[in-house]
Amino acid sequence: MTSTCKDDNLRKKDKPEVKIVVTYPEGLTREGDNLDLSCIAEGKPHPHQINWLRVDEDVPPHAVVTGSDLYIENLNKSYNGTYRCVASNSVGEAYDDYVLYVYDAPTTSPTPTTNPVNTQGTVRPHLLSLSQQDSGEQGEGRKGWEVWEAIYWIPGRAKEAPQKIDHAVIGGVVAVVMFAILCALIVLGRYFARHKGTYFTHEAKGADDAADADTAIINAEGGHNNTDEKKEYYI
Repeated sequence: MTSTCKDDNLRKKDKPEVKIVVTYPEGLTREGDNLDLSCIAEGKPHPHQINWLRVDEDVPPHAVVTGSDLYIENLNKSYNGTYRCVASNSVGEAYDDYVLYVYDAPTTSPTPTTNPVNTQGTVRPHLLSLSQQDSGEQGEGRKGWEVWEAIYWIPGRAKEAPQKIDHAVIGGVVAVVMFAILCALIVLGRYFARHKGTYFTHEAKGADDAADADTAIINAEGGHNNTDEKKEYYI
């Protein structure tokens, strides 16, 4: 009877069962994070000793072991490796491993700074003083309002404004060029008209002079004949 009870007690004894639980962090381990591991060991009899070690390497010098917990702060990639928790009792020992891999720290892009925006548009601060100064010095509310309209920027129409400005500039240039061409045509027309009239005047004068010249020639020829006749008469 006594031997049977001893055999039952021996059967109930078993070496520990070990499991490592990551208390922190919950996700990936990154550079600069802290690491908190907890070693859970059970067995019959209950494990009386729990040790932490790093396989093939030394545990980081600033690692802290408190009971069954291992705490490492400010992780970096040199801490990569396998960490082992070993639990032992009178029957034997067991262990569980945790492989640590430290990832790069997340890169944070700077948040863009924007000017205050309302539901209708954006007003540029450096032009506000100009509009207020103009409206205050001149004492004309309408002038100040026009300046406000010039600096008022509607986000939904931000792409349309430059196109409208370009079209207005091009239209103004074309209008100036057409006006200059029209003025040149008017001046040239008046110039040619004046010179054409002068040409006809000279042509008319030339015709009159030609008629007078013909008359003079005829008269001269007539006089010459008369002289010959007179000469013959006297002979």
